[in-house]
Amino acid sequence: MQEITRDVVKGVLPKRDADTNKGSFGSVLAVAGSMAYRGAASLCVEGALRGGAGLVYLASVEPVLQLVLARTPECCPCGCRTDAGGGIRAQDTAALREWFADKNTVLLAGPGLGESAGNLCNVLLGKRQPWAAAVLDADALNALAAGTLHAALPEHTVLTPHPGEAARLLHTTVGEIQADREGAVRQLAEEYRCVAVLKGNGTLITAPGEEVWRNTTGNAGLARGGSGDVLAGMLAGVLAAGWRQGHSALEAAITAVWLHGAAADRCARRRSMTAMLPQDLFEDLGTLLAELEG
Repeated sequence: MQEITRDVVKGVLPKRDADTNKGSFGSVLAVAGSMAYRGAASLCVEGALRGGAGLVYLASVEPVLQLVLARTPECCPCGCRTDAGGGIRAQDTAALREWFADKNTVLLAGPGLGESAGNLCNVLLGKRQPWAAAVLDADALNALAAGTLHAALPEHTVLTPHPGEAARLLHTTVGEIQADREGAVRQLAEEYRCVAVLKGNGTLITAPGEEVWRNTTGNAGLARGGSGDVLAGMLAGVLAAGWRQGHSALEAAITAVWLHGAAADRCARRRSMTAMLPQDLFEDLGTLLAELEG
């Protein structure tokens, strides 16, 4: 097992040369949020923007778009109608798949989708795959575990389960996951043929046939709703920014997880583990990246 260090991250962090433009750093389509879970979309979108993506689009219902645009006007809205449960109407995402077909875009799906996640992901991932890569989090993982997601995953997919989601994906218990975290993350990667990020104290990351990486940053201040949404967005942003520079989905996951935890460590010193909020991480992420880029 390898430990993720500052030097490892610095070596794979996407570079920003003077003659680049927004197209040099890829794009992310976040399909996130619902009437019941509006903040999740805001956190993952800001995570993707601050993770380095050149363009970030958000497909969601109108009240979610209003909230997100008020906080991050850099986001490009893709309005969708609301289904009977307050989520995104699945039929509206079919056009998005076609529109993004030639844009080399990273799909981020799951945060705040609620019960609509299975139908949405089946539409987004069905038939011809337009996505350069995909990050599936939260409700998209629940749909995958429940068997309601019948579409094939893109070749370069990252799954980001916490122990409860991992237990559902592997049809076991949280206790068994925690008793053998290394075995669990390897099983996730092999069974779903993807990069697996098993969150928790000492987050583990691997891909099929690859070694396991262990994160050494982060603290208990992350143990609150919204922290995973920030990480999912950051991961998608780092992945989009590094894709054209030849960085893999595994490298993006290693980078984003370490940055997320290191920002949380700084935030805990500034705010305390008790009082810090997921949205507070972005300030500390900025100072951290300024040091790494310097």
